[in-house]
Amino acid sequence: MKKNYGIFVLLSVAMGLTACDDGSIPRKEHTATHTGFAAKLTGHITGADSWPEYYQLVLAGFGDSEYATTQVLVSPDANSNVNLTLPNIGNDVKTIELCVTNRLRKRVLTYQSLDVASISGDTLYMDAGQVDAHMYAAIQENIFDKTCAQCHGGSTSPAAGLYLTADKSHASLVNQPSTQVEDGIRVIPGNAEESILHKVINPGNVLGLGFSHENMITSSTDLRLIDEWINAGAKE
Repeated sequence: MKKNYGIFVLLSVAMGLTACDDGSIPRKEHTATHTGFAAKLTGHITGADSWPEYYQLVLAGFGDSEYATTQVLVSPDANSNVNLTLPNIGNDVKTIELCVTNRLRKRVLTYQSLDVASISGDTLYMDAGQVDAHMYAAIQENIFDKTCAQCHGGSTSPAAGLYLTADKSHASLVNQPSTQVEDGIRVIPGNAEESILHKVINPGNVLGLGFSHENMITSSTDLRLIDEWINAGAKE
């Protein structure tokens, strides 16, 4: 009798539990969160492959630092056209730039920049148009034109007979003998250290020139840019 009573109790409990469960399991609601935005670049860009391996032409996002927080390599097609997207850009990014960075992702120079505050929606669009991204063109525009050309070609008589204006600088530098340093060559392709240009603009070289150029280019980034250009063959 006791055995039958125990079975009756177990059946009653089981039936009670079944009655309390209607068979449906509540579904958890998941709300999608916005993890970032995207930047889309279009344009016609030449010279992207002229940079040595220490540098790269990129579409990058920058915050308060000169180091990119995110970037994507710019690789034009056979017709030099570019159509690419930089995805998943974080909220710490303040500018989107078409630029050159070095191996550490440090900004070397910028071709175009857009303020992230100007974005509407979830995509920022940059139409770069026509861009000459050749390495030597960057050196000419950002260093020679701003720092050197006034004395070297900006007048009728360029200092030391050296032209550093856009139309004459390359021909005046590469494999050309120095007029100030005996047996010196202004730029020796593949050998920055022995090039007179390197010795003139970097500190610690006594050349006996009438005017010191050591403080003309003070940025270590710019000085290395010139050296890397020479060591990569000093191409135009």
